Amino acid sequence: MLRTNKTLELIRRGSPAVGTWLQLHHPQATRLMVSQGAFRWMLVDFEHTTVDRATASQIFGAISDLSGGEITPVARVAAGTVENIKHALDAGAQGVIVPMVNTAEAAAAAVRYARFPPHGERGGGGMTPHVGFGVSGPEYIAAANDEILVGVQIETLEGLANIKEIVAVEGVDLVFIGPNDLHLSLGLPAKFWSEEPAFQDAVRTVVDACRDRGLPLGTLCRDAVSVRNRVDDGFTFLGLASDLHFLLTRAGEEYGVLYGIEEPASTWCNMVNIDRLAESLHGETPS
Repeated sequence: MLRTNKTLELIRRGSPAVGTWLQLHHPQATRLMVSQGAFRWMLVDFEHTTVDRATASQIFGAISDLSGGEITPVARVAAGTVENIKHALDAGAQGVIVPMVNTAEAAAAAVRYARFPPHGERGGGGMTPHVGFGVSGPEYIAAANDEILVGVQIETLEGLANIKEIVAVEGVDLVFIGPNDLHLSLGLPAKFWSEEPAFQDAVRTVVDACRDRGLPLGTLCRDAVSVRNRVDDGFTFLGLASDLHFLLTRAGEEYGVLYGIEEPASTWCNMVNIDRLAESLHGETPS
């Protein structure tokens, strides 16, 4: 029987689905993360970190099979092109997040490339994508249009200006606010979230447009407190840090205990400094 896309199932009914970014792109590290059972989705980032498609296929397969379909493998593609979207899905992703969507035409293209005919032009023939759903290729093709998540990422002034037209595109399942890049687009320092009036106005513009269309909202969060705050704001697709952040945060905490450094307000992976550690231990900064 076809496994359902549990993340899509949750956000369609308005329930939170918390996931994480995979930046290490290491199959064994992914298996360890999956085994914790802490997430509803895991996203392989094709946009900012290099990953070959053979490795991606191993990672997507591990997520689907080790979790028994409970965790959804998702890809953020490098750009909204037919090749990137098709290849990510044919490697086993069960959803795509397309960044820098600025127009309704770009949103429609993302939907078209992710769907089989008659709703799109993805085309059949991939050898592995149906395996994660636990069915044969023909069964997968017959049902995939309803089970593949298509999200568009809003993070530019142009995207904000066209948000009503973007959310009106048939087949878009999710609108994801890219908080760091949206801050930059507004001339503000990059942050996961802030109370800056310009940023809050931009968020409100996207939220209002999505609520008018009944579309789920997503964003990336720095920590668990932020996740809870965004849930209170009505967001349902929530990214909590990354595998790299979790690794370095734990290592940083132990370094902090060892060298007597208090836990910083920001994440350890941004704050831990080898010279500072050496200075605290030896009383001087190494040359």
